[in-house]
Amino acid sequence: METKKYKNWWFLMVNAIVLILLGLLVLFGSREFIQAMLRYSGIVFLAGGAVLLVIGINNFRRDRSGAMILVEAIAAVAVGIALLFFREASENIFLILAGIWVIIIGIVQLVILVNLKGKTGSSNLFLINGLLAIALGAGLLFNPSQWPVLLNIIGIAAIISGIILAYFSIALLTIKNPAEGAVNSQNP
Repeated sequence: METKKYKNWWFLMVNAIVLILLGLLVLFGSREFIQAMLRYSGIVFLAGGAVLLVIGINNFRRDRSGAMILVEAIAAVAVGIALLFFREASENIFLILAGIWVIIIGIVQLVILVNLKGKTGSSNLFLINGLLAIALGAGLLFNPSQWPVLLNIIGIAAIISGIILAYFSIALLTIKNPAEGAVNSQNP
């Protein structure tokens, strides 16, 4: 039986790293540091939106589809403006978007786990981590900056969930694929 590498394992690893960094930011980042990071992010979103706008317009001039690129450009510019000019709201928007992102990551983990059907040795750990991620995301949706203790719990949970997600992504590298083994055994 051959092993088949899960081709998108890196996607989960990148998300694990971002989740760990988010936890560290929540735990150790000062409010001023977070506001500065949001400001710089606003500049990056504006610059990215401007580049996408130019690409979208050039695609339309060359009779290619550019509608989706223009939608992305408008969204990026809007997020950039919000992060730069609405600082109080941008902290709340950041927490809400982070919450939605973490919920999606939790759901993705559960979907992958269901599709693997016991092929991983730590299914219960991955199940708990997916549910923890969903709970963590839900906690971020309810403005935890008003409750410092909850914010610390969320930071610790984000780091733990990120570490487990990194382990999960590494475990996906060597999942046994019985269907591939059956095909290879039929062809001598």
